[in-house]
Amino acid sequence: MKHFLKITLFFWIVVSTAQTKLELTPKGFIPLEMEMPNQPINKLIEQSKEWASYYNEKGSDVFAVTKNSLTIEARYETAYYYWNLAVKYNFDIKYSLKIVFGENQKYTLTFIVEEISIDGVPLKTTVTDFFTREGKLKEDFKDAKPSLEITANKIIKSYINFLAL
Repeated sequence: MKHFLKITLFFWIVVSTAQTKLELTPKGFIPLEMEMPNQPINKLIEQSKEWASYYNEKGSDVFAVTKNSLTIEARYETAYYYWNLAVKYNFDIKYSLKIVFGENQKYTLTFIVEEISIDGVPLKTTVTDFFTREGKLKEDFKDAKPSLEITANKIIKSYINFLAL
């Protein structure tokens, strides 16, 4: 029994670290293409709606539902932070997750930060403001980018794992 648990733990670690991760670029997050679970698309659409209400306890919107796609929009509190003069600032985001189930047994996840706010007040800042015109990360956002990537990947990982159940 110990060997079975060790082998199971090993495979779980390998699978969880092997998952594709979202990375923030000057143009936003690059969409991910994932292997589709072996289920009919209409069931995957229903599971996606269930995940939206399960994961986003404070509410979410599901819209643009078609026979093979949907978009989920929700808020995430304390999605990222940055430091300025030894003061930590936490920011909330409103994000959308567009999901398209393809014919090729793959699906595409597109994660977009629609709005950034602090204390409920929307800001004019967008994720593209994290970068210079040359595509380099601005010094002020050296903490913001990795913390936002962690949040985006947490959301995506939750969705992928929910579909796999």
